Amino acid sequence: MAGAVRFDDQAQFHPRAYCLALAAAVTTQGGQIFEHTRARHVDGDERVVVTEHGEVRANAIVVATHLPFKEMGGYFARAEATRSYAMAVTVDGDRPGGMYISVDSPTRSLRTSGEYLIVGGEGHKVGTEHDTGQRYDALESWARQHFAVASVDCRWSTQDWASADGMPYIGRMSGYGENVYVATCFKKWGMANGTAAGMILTDLIGGRENPWLDAFDATRLTPKQSLKGAISDNVQAVKHFVDDRIDAQSAPKIDELQPGHGAIVDLEGDTVAAFRDDDGTIHAVSAVCTHLGCRVSFNAAERSWDCPCHGSRFGTDGRVIEGPAVDDLARREA
Repeated sequence: MAGAVRFDDQAQFHPRAYCLALAAAVTTQGGQIFEHTRARHVDGDERVVVTEHGEVRANAIVVATHLPFKEMGGYFARAEATRSYAMAVTVDGDRPGGMYISVDSPTRSLRTSGEYLIVGGEGHKVGTEHDTGQRYDALESWARQHFAVASVDCRWSTQDWASADGMPYIGRMSGYGENVYVATCFKKWGMANGTAAGMILTDLIGGRENPWLDAFDATRLTPKQSLKGAISDNVQAVKHFVDDRIDAQSAPKIDELQPGHGAIVDLEGDTVAAFRDDDGTIHAVSAVCTHLGCRVSFNAAERSWDCPCHGSRFGTDGRVIEGPAVDDLARREA
């Protein structure tokens, strides 16, 4: 260890307990929360959110869906989606207290939860890793190298978006007038940036000044460093789009698929995304992301179909897990 920077007055807290308390505060003050209700369209002029089950009208609309869905505000073109991994392990003997994150690559982070030590890291761009299971193997190997790991009890992965210039977009939604707001691209610092976003947007909606707004302004013009990142991300998206069409010509046959595996395969001349579950049943869906038409890639660790262009994810049955896509992948008969 060459050196470190320590921040005083930090706090570690339970994110689910925090969110439940926020939800209770909303309902206590007369607010309503509707779960299992997917928003499909926002009309800023009419101040309407169109959902699967009807319309919601409001004086102010906040889009806080990790990344705005569909093409709202064009944020998909100036953001990069990355996945990262974590595992909860039990350790014999002493374990570190506090929270730690490395400055070098690959990133390693540490924190505690009850009797567990949580080890995180191994981030990568969505849809570009062919063997995501190796990411867990790398984390476990590092943990065992540095601590007396007795067992690995839980493991999971997560996803977030980063803006091209590294700063979140918080404020009025680009191109949607005065009544639609956005909070996105938290770059995996969701608890801190989410709380900051709540404070900024509350002031904006209430007509008050906020000293942080200029730094996070969601309508800000793209500076040089941001433009370079946005161009690079979109060149990669176009490359994926073209390469997908070329690779489709050499897709393996669907009957070559082994149990527990998924791949882009040939089904009677049609290229589909197919997964064979552990009992041998094949689930086939369209291989084309419903957002902007890129071809999805199989995520073996999560058993999902992930889009490398803008980060949309789908279950093996084709249902949307997260956007910017809002429509499911069409099912195919296999």
